Amino acid sequence: MSYLNNKKLSIIYILEILKEYSDENHALTQNEILKKLYSIYGMECERKSVGANIDSLIEAGYEIVKCESGGCYLAAREFEQSEISFLVDAVFSSKSIDSKKSRDLEKKISAFSSVYSRKKYNYIYKSDEISRTLNKQLFFTIDILHDAIEQKKQVEFYYDRPYVSKENKEKQQSKKYIVNPYFLVNNQGRYYLVCNYHCFDDIANYKLDQIKDIKILETDAKPIEKVKGFEKGLNIAKYANENIYMFSADSVDATVKLSDEYSVGIVTDWFGQNAKIYQKNSEIFADITANEKALIYWALQYGEHFELLSPENTREKIKTAIENLKKKYF
Repeated sequence: MSYLNNKKLSIIYILEILKEYSDENHALTQNEILKKLYSIYGMECERKSVGANIDSLIEAGYEIVKCESGGCYLAAREFEQSEISFLVDAVFSSKSIDSKKSRDLEKKISAFSSVYSRKKYNYIYKSDEISRTLNKQLFFTIDILHDAIEQKKQVEFYYDRPYVSKENKEKQQSKKYIVNPYFLVNNQGRYYLVCNYHCFDDIANYKLDQIKDIKILETDAKPIEKVKGFEKGLNIAKYANENIYMFSADSVDATVKLSDEYSVGIVTDWFGQNAKIYQKNSEIFADITANEKALIYWALQYGEHFELLSPENTREKIKTAIENLKKKYF
């Protein structure tokens, strides 16, 4: 390697060494950097060149802190440590990703931190213990769907819906789905495709980890404005907020009565700032908008803390569901 190439590469290698082996608890002296340049890259360099390169990196905008002890460390990275922790935890808890892919992603994400900080993410090896999909096609499916949405084309796939009956399972596995894809939504650790099944005139949701053998078709996708109820388009944030369980049904405006102050947290956990919470005659109420089927499910799940007051039609459906439950348990 020529001296000129050495000089050009040394600044890049020094930056990589600082990224990998330094943080606020592990400052590197110039001598330590020289040793790592030789042991990792086989490069010999003068001590004064290391100092000059560090000054050049600082001048270029890299936040490198020089310590009184004579060492230095890279203080700012592409991601803050808290951001890396958040992303690794999100990958670890996702049920849409198989265990091997979750470990691979953790390695890629944690590579933005120092080698010392990565040790705190060793729990990712327990990925196999989380209930996960066995579908290895997830990221291929995501790529295909992004391309199809961008090109405004239909997609075709098989949907691996679980059945106990062998006959139903075989029938399901042989059924092709043709849909008009619109958005991808992450909901409660699951990834969903928001689309229109070409045989119907409404919005449908499919779990990405159950989609198999997907391909883009030549046929143009139906514009979402031509789907019933979405003539003005689809606000994906609004849709995700209202479809808390990703069921396919119309949304309703509802009022629920809360049993106590503790219940306020449950409402905001599920409906966020879109829920209007207020007091009236010393009682607490919340006005929410949600997919009706999901709202019924939610009301049954949290029946101890809430009473759905309106709409009356939805309230009657909850009564029917409770009567059916009573027949099973009483």
